[in-house]
Amino acid sequence: MVPGIGDLLIRRFPRNALAAGLLAVALPAFLAATGSPATGAPGQAASPRCPWLNQALPVSQRVGLLLPRMSLADKTALVAGAGASQQVIGTASTKAIPRLCVPAMSLEDGPNGVGDGVSGVTQLPAGVSLAATWDRSLATRYGAVIGSEERAKGTMVNLGPTVNIDRDPRWGRSFETYSEDPYLNAALVAPEIGGVQSQGEMSQVKHFAVYNQETNRNTSSDNAVVSERALHEIYLPAFWAATQRAKASSVMCSYATINNVSACQDADLLTTILGQRWGFPGFVTSDYGAQHATAASANAGLDQEMPGNAYYGTALRSAVAAGQVSVATLNQMVTRILTQMFRFGEFNHAPAGSARAEATTPAHQAVSTAVAEAGTVLLKNAPLKDALLKNRGRALPLRAGAVAGSVAGSVAVIGPAASAAPADAGGGSAYVTSPFQVTPLQGIRAAAGPRTPVRYAQGLPPDTSLAPVAGSALTPAFAGARPGQTYTGTLTAPQTGTYVLAVKSPGDRTILSLDGREILAVPGTAPTTTYSAGVSLRAGHRYTLQVAGAGPSARLTWATPSQLAPGIAKAVAAARAARTAVVVVSDDTESEAADRARLTLPSAQDELVSAVAAANPRTVVVIDAGAPVAMPWLSRVAAVVDAWYPGESNGTALGAVLFGKVNPGGHLPVTFPASLAQVPASTPAQFPGANGKVLYSEGLDVGYRYYDAKNETPLFPFGYGLSYTRFAYRDVTVTPGQVRNSVSGPGPTSCRCNGQSRRLVTVSATVTNTGRVAGSDVVQLYLGDPAVAGEPPRQLKAFRKVTLAPGQSQTVRFTLTGHDLSYWDDAAGGWVVPVGRFQIYVGDSSALAGLPLRAAFTVTSTLTGQEATALAMP
Repeated sequence: MVPGIGDLLIRRFPRNALAAGLLAVALPAFLAATGSPATGAPGQAASPRCPWLNQALPVSQRVGLLLPRMSLADKTALVAGAGASQQVIGTASTKAIPRLCVPAMSLEDGPNGVGDGVSGVTQLPAGVSLAATWDRSLATRYGAVIGSEERAKGTMVNLGPTVNIDRDPRWGRSFETYSEDPYLNAALVAPEIGGVQSQGEMSQVKHFAVYNQETNRNTSSDNAVVSERALHEIYLPAFWAATQRAKASSVMCSYATINNVSACQDADLLTTILGQRWGFPGFVTSDYGAQHATAASANAGLDQEMPGNAYYGTALRSAVAAGQVSVATLNQMVTRILTQMFRFGEFNHAPAGSARAEATTPAHQAVSTAVAEAGTVLLKNAPLKDALLKNRGRALPLRAGAVAGSVAGSVAVIGPAASAAPADAGGGSAYVTSPFQVTPLQGIRAAAGPRTPVRYAQGLPPDTSLAPVAGSALTPAFAGARPGQTYTGTLTAPQTGTYVLAVKSPGDRTILSLDGREILAVPGTAPTTTYSAGVSLRAGHRYTLQVAGAGPSARLTWATPSQLAPGIAKAVAAARAARTAVVVVSDDTESEAADRARLTLPSAQDELVSAVAAANPRTVVVIDAGAPVAMPWLSRVAAVVDAWYPGESNGTALGAVLFGKVNPGGHLPVTFPASLAQVPASTPAQFPGANGKVLYSEGLDVGYRYYDAKNETPLFPFGYGLSYTRFAYRDVTVTPGQVRNSVSGPGPTSCRCNGQSRRLVTVSATVTNTGRVAGSDVVQLYLGDPAVAGEPPRQLKAFRKVTLAPGQSQTVRFTLTGHDLSYWDDAAGGWVVPVGRFQIYVGDSSALAGLPLRAAFTVTSTLTGQEATALAMP
């Protein structure tokens, strides 16, 4: 017999699989004549009514059997959302077609766990926390938890992971994605998707592509003006890895407009790049409401509209009837969806779970804790002149076991985020409802043990407890307001000092501005509906306040300096009475649908930290936030720990790290700028854009690439992270010393190397734990290209996390391929390896000070076409 002819055709022409499916219709008689089995897998025999249930048949043949039996209405039902009234479990779904044995396809938010208020699931740490682990194996386990729980809840497609580049720290969804670096994103997305899909759950990677801000999203004003080179080198590699390495079932197109074309009707993006260049056989679904046309989207390569059917319901049937969309195009859309449903066994083994199922398990919760611990980054741990600390000489780790009632070893835990208002997760579609919550205070007390005194001082009032603004021309209740209205009034400050201004606006996106400067934006999509900002006001001065977009339930509240003073005084007293003061601060304003106006911590948390640090030199600051924050108090505190949004195990992981039960091994996946003026997209034209355009004029200089190119020193560099031990690097070697240019010809490269990029350069280096405790470090390799390439000074090309006992050494080896050495050449329309000298840098951060090992190799030109190597690259 000759099975799998259709499969071979699908692999050869993945975005034109219709021909394979139709050819397969003629195969059953041939297969029967050659003795092919006619029944499906045990327990699921083929039915005369639905012969495509026969799992012994190749996927393409099963598609070919089903497709001709589908009516136009059936096909348009498969490519569109069923609408809210007909949804099954999930944020959206397609309709089942019972007469054809086609199950409903349910899709559910899940970049950081099962979302949308579903109970009985695990609240995992945010995606940025996973990225801070730099651990591929943890990414696999993280994905497996998501896939397992999505399946248990009865969903078919997990909407995640989010792999968009974190172009700017103000992006409201920074927390749910991985990092600012395309290599790190690509390295983590493949194992995470592998984990999700190992559970039988389809993974839909998002958002394709160039989706990097919430301001003006899903409008033509979010028009990213981006170069072809930046697109291929910065914004697409993680999607290439998701579709090519991880074999994701599907891709979600984004809200962005890219060079004047909506992403969900961008033929260059969906057909030329995704379909033809990459050969992706899966389907493309719109982000919810991101589709804006019928024929243009279908003809560009969009396969499925979600969550409704405004464009792919009756409108699509009309477009087919009018010849605006061909039947062949519709069949291709349906074929791509059916192919993945058959591939994942959805026809024979559709999800059997339910919304009421208890999906979380102790094993899943252990994964959440492990990611939170491994992703915690120690940013500062200053030496202290203190005889009681003896040989340690630093603020962390803390010591447990002091005599009860003694100041020695005692800890003051301070801040609303420590207990009264902890921030475990970001908002929007990535928010996950946790079955339990371990606050930082609870975790610290548990880790400290009964013999270590731990006292709590809240320090500041929670934002939700603030009083209505007095003395303002604005009506505090916004009586009779309609969404979208703007209110302007004045506020006269009764005294000089720091005030907290807050807006409560559930369900409505609301922006608060002070004297024309935006100070906060409430997205209306987050579990936290009250957002605050600390501002300095002068007594007697009249300020203009503007509230835009407020709905009828919006409230404007505040706290004056005199109202803040008593709580801060109590925190200072607690800090003075303790050996160590741990101040937990948070930014709970990160959510889908709104970008951050600034990097400053909400409320008066900066003032609280400064006051405590002045009272106790052993002040440790713990940050719960999904993105970089400003640290005006950095020089005055002893230690800083970034715990990101750590999920349900917040306090458990924090206590283990602070008391040294776990050695912090996390490294920054994003650069922390010294100020907002230092970020790469610092001009209004770059972020959030002006005159209907968002200029990506920084080009390739995103994140650390920008700081290196401009010779600027950020607050903390990409890849940075301290430990309770020390690591030394030595003996870097490069083999071979020279390689030949592996690309020739004017066009894109193609692979003639058995499906793999040729291994061109091997780099090895030895790392040693020179300290007294076991710990982990992330060995990072950066590559500097020849000047002719026009690349940034250094770019991450390899990394490996190593865990070493005291005195232990390990030699780490990296392989660089033609992919790693190449840059995108617009003139060639593809990837080119430049001729010249490459620099190798090895260490544990992107800053030159963190890259002690240096080496080099040279690429020389190729003389014969026979030596050209095809390179499989994004």
